[in-house]
Amino acid sequence: MEAYIYVYHSASCSHKNNRFYRQCKCRKWIYVTGSRQRISAKTRSWAEAEKKLSKLKAQQEAAGQGDQKANSVELDPETVREAVNKFLENKREEGLSKGWERKLTRELLDFAAWCETKLLLLSGLKLLTFEDYRKTWKGAAAGTRSKRQERLKTFCNYCVGHGWMKENFAANLSKIKVADAPTLPLTREQFDTVLDTAQRYNPKAPDSAWRRQRATAMLLLLRWSGLRISDAAKLERSKLTDKGALHLYTQKTGQPVYVPLPPHVVKMLRKIHNENPRYFFWNGTSADDSPGKRWWSTLKKIFKAAKVPEAYPHMLRDTFAVEMLVAGVALDQVSILLGHSSVKITEKHYLPWVKARQEQLEASVRKAWAAVPVGIMRQPIPHSARVN
Repeated sequence: MEAYIYVYHSASCSHKNNRFYRQCKCRKWIYVTGSRQRISAKTRSWAEAEKKLSKLKAQQEAAGQGDQKANSVELDPETVREAVNKFLENKREEGLSKGWERKLTRELLDFAAWCETKLLLLSGLKLLTFEDYRKTWKGAAAGTRSKRQERLKTFCNYCVGHGWMKENFAANLSKIKVADAPTLPLTREQFDTVLDTAQRYNPKAPDSAWRRQRATAMLLLLRWSGLRISDAAKLERSKLTDKGALHLYTQKTGQPVYVPLPPHVVKMLRKIHNENPRYFFWNGTSADDSPGKRWWSTLKKIFKAAKVPEAYPHMLRDTFAVEMLVAGVALDQVSILLGHSSVKITEKHYLPWVKARQEQLEASVRKAWAAVPVGIMRQPIPHSARVN
C-alpha cells in the first residue's frame, strides 16, 4: 500500500503553503494512492499520524488487500461509538458552526455511552432501543426533545445509507408534539423605550459612547431589515448599497432580494466604527457563532433595563414582519423578505396578523360606505337588470 501523511492547515497557520510541514498543530491526514477518500489520522501530531499509517499498512498486509482502496482499509463499525465517530467526522467536512458541532457531538456521544451501558452493538439496535433511550430525556422541553430526535434520525439515516443498519428505527419513533410559540412582536411604544434605553446603555464603560452607538444601530438594523441576529452580527458593509438598500440574500433563481432601510438607519450604520472595515459589527476573527451569542446577551440586558424582560432579539424580526403585514404588504412579499422557503411558513407564524389585516380591510370597506349617498345605497335593482 502506497500512502503518505499530509497536513490540512487552518486558515491562520503560517505554514499553510507546505502540506508536509511537521511541526505545526494542524490536523494530520493520510492519503492512499488511488483512493478518492482521505483518512483522518485523528491527531495533530506527525509522530502519532505515522503510527496510524503503520497500523493501516499492517492491517492491509494481514488481510492480503494491498491493492484495495483506502475506503476498504477500515472495517465497518461494530459499536455505536465507532459509527458515531465516523458520522461526526463526515459532518465536520460540511463546515458546521462550532456551536452546532458541539451540540451534535455531545448528544450522539451520550447515545453511544448509553448503548455501552446496555452492552448493545450497532447491529443489535431496534425500535425499542430508541424508545428506551428517549425516556432518558425527561425534564427537557418538548422543542429540545423534538430537535434531539431529529438529529438522532439523521445519524441513523447515515448508518442505513452505509449498510451498517438495516432500518432507520429512529424515524419510526412517535412524533413529539411541540406547541407553537406565539409570535409576539414589540409594540411601537416598547421599541421606542428600548431605543431610549440603548442610548443610555452601560454609561460607566470607558468606551460607552461607542457601545451605545453600536447597540442602537443593531436594534434599528434588526427592526427595519428583519434579519436574524446571527446574520446581522456578521453583516458585511458591501451588502448595503449606495441607495440605502440592504442585500438580504439571493434566491435559487439567481434573483437578489433587497430591503430598503430608512435613511436615519443607513446613516447610523455608516457612522459605526469597527476594527475590521469589512463588517459593521464583527471583528472577523472569533468563531462564527460567537458574534450572534454576544449580541443576544447584550440586547437581553437592554431589554431588561427597558422594563421589557420577556423580550428577546428575534422579536424584532417578528416586529418587522407584523408591521409589514398590518401596513398592507402582501403575504407572499413578506415571505420573500424573511427568506422563508414557502408562504405557508410565513402564514403559520403570522396568521393572527394576517387575520388582523383582513379585518382592517373589511373595516375600510365599511368606512367607505359612508361616502356613498343613502339614496344610492337603498336604490332597488331595476327589474330589467335582475338575474332570473
